[in-house]
Amino acid sequence: MNLQTYLERRNITKYQLSKISGVPKTTILDICAGRSSLERCSAKTVQQLAKALDCSMEDIMALSEKPQNKNAANSRRNQS
Repeated sequence: MNLQTYLERRNITKYQLSKISGVPKTTILDICAGRSSLERCSAKTVQQLAKALDCSMEDIMALSEKPQNKNAANSRRNQS
């Protein structure tokens, strides 16, 4: 799941998140559009997002993790 999906599930707009978190709207827009990643954000930004969304910083960072590609793992295993 990414930040955009998380916001949609919680029925929160990017504008609302910006206002309650203090994180610039352009930063949130860039993260949701894939132009920036949560890994590149400062700890302060991640903390502000976590506080605004009432979750942990780890939960926020988990939104940026890419699911492992099972097909790639299987093909590597078959090549061995």
